[in-house]
Amino acid sequence: MSTTGRVAIVTGASRGIGREIVLALAAAGTDVAGVARSADALAALAADVEGVGRRFLAVPADVAKVDALPGLVSQVRSWGGRLDVLVNAAGTIVRSDPLSITPDDWDEVFAVNARAAFFLCQAAGRQMLTDGGGAIVNVASLAGHITTGASVPYSASKAALAQLSRVLAVRWAPQVRVNAVGPGYVRTDLNAAWLDTPENHGYVLDHTPLGRVGQPADVAELVVFLASPHASYITGQHILIDGGWSAQ
Repeated sequence: MSTTGRVAIVTGASRGIGREIVLALAAAGTDVAGVARSADALAALAADVEGVGRRFLAVPADVAKVDALPGLVSQVRSWGGRLDVLVNAAGTIVRSDPLSITPDDWDEVFAVNARAAFFLCQAAGRQMLTDGGGAIVNVASLAGHITTGASVPYSASKAALAQLSRVLAVRWAPQVRVNAVGPGYVRTDLNAAWLDTPENHGYVLDHTPLGRVGQPADVAELVVFLASPHASYITGQHILIDGGWSAQ
């Protein structure tokens, strides 16, 4: 599907699902501003995006510093001449037993997964409403929909992200569509070591009717669809990409 001529912001762009989303959007014809803390990783990503004939703006930034987010959106709008799409893919997790979680653990996870995502939605949404429309896709999680083995702050923050997506979808309709995607267990560099242990790999496969671990491309292709005109009648949804886990 084509999104030629559009401009997108993608956070968490340097690795994993976020990186795959950048590449998928570029392949569909979108110019992308990638946001991540690692300037070196963004430079490598720029070469891949430009290799398929699209423009790339590297934005080294920590999205948890929310006061800088309106300026980030303005920077991208000036660079691209428009802002059509926002994808909040930045995320973090603290793996700890519920009895061991500290206030700092909780705040660290919510600062990125929910707080930063909302305030970037706010800044981008304001620009999109002014310009006449746009699409926002937030990367939530299966853990924000049902109980899994994920940590409490991670699960709660992703549930918050899914719900704020629904609320904003209603508030900003019909100009701006807002959806969330909820990946199940998807292999990335952050969780490969965990997934590759026989016990954990078996646990995931036992709970996944499709019989495999997800790949970042499984998520990225849905994000591209939701960001495109082909999804013009879809808003306020949290669509799970979990290999059938939640259907059981």
